[in-house]
Order: sequence, then structure tokens, then C-alpha cells
Amino acid sequence: MQRRYLTGLALLSGVLSLAWSGVTRDLAWVHQRTQQWQPTARERRWENIGWAKDLREALHLASVYQRPVFLFTQDGHLNVGRC
Repeated sequence: MQRRYLTGLALLSGVLSLAWSGVTRDLAWVHQRTQQWQPTARERRWENIGWAKDLREALHLASVYQRPVFLFTQDGHLNVGRC
């Protein structure tokens, strides 16, 4: 009885150690792919746009800095591609 218990415990620990090594490899792969998918500096240029909180502020800033105003309006769900 004790021998079966020890054999089962040894098998279980072996399976768990193999599974854990696979998990750590998978985590490393996920981390690598996540780093590869991060946007580049060129792709993040839109974040440098000077956003205004409302139209009045945008028009005021446009007149001060002699820059155009781009007005984006949306009706619907932008995340599904229908705006």
C-alpha cells in the first residue's frame, strides 16, 4: 500500500514538474510575443496630438497657435467599426 502511494506520488510530482516547465516556457513565449506586438514610436505618434476638452477650447487654441481644428464626432460603437 505504501509502495503504491509513493509510486503515485513520484509520478504525480514528475507530471507536475513537466507541466510547470511547460508553463514557464509558455509564459516566456507570451512575454516575448507581447513585447513584439507593442506599438513602435512611429505608431504612437497620434498620442502627441493636442486634445482639447471641448470645442471652445479647441477654437481658442487654434487661433492662438494658428493651427487647424480637426473635429471628430461619433455616433454608435467605435469598437465595432461603425461610427
